[in-house]
Amino acid sequence: MSKTRPAALVEDENERAARLLEAQAKASGLFAAIEPRGIIVAGVREVEASNAIRDLAAEMFGMDRHWHKRIVRAGPNTLQPYAKNPPDREIGADDIVFCDFGPIFEEWEADANGQICHWILEVHLVDRERQIGGFFEELLDLGLDPA
Repeated sequence: MSKTRPAALVEDENERAARLLEAQAKASGLFAAIEPRGIIVAGVREVEASNAIRDLAAEMFGMDRHWHKRIVRAGPNTLQPYAKNPPDREIGADDIVFCDFGPIFEEWEADANGQICHWILEVHLVDRERQIGGFFEELLDLGLDPA
């Protein structure tokens, strides 16, 4: 896995937080654009879906780099941790599919860069009996003020 150069050091924490939230919002926008385009459907292979999403990210945001390997996993492959590279699989009609891209938007990666720590929840849930898993991640300490 190759790492890209980190974002330019931004010392103003308010600006940094705003850029991190903007990167997270763009990542959410990318995910929202996937379904209407029919990218993740039964019969498509995981690598084909990953490549189509890579192309969509380039089209929508000019994004051409990722912080880590892109992952699209379906069915039993969703049980595998990040470090594993299961064989490419065709998405089945009833499969759960998860995606993890580590997108970099204008030098800001949606997973965070590590100056002042911002907590990111990354959860990988698995049900080995049913052979399915899911993945979720989001910034925890930034966002809308609940007050």
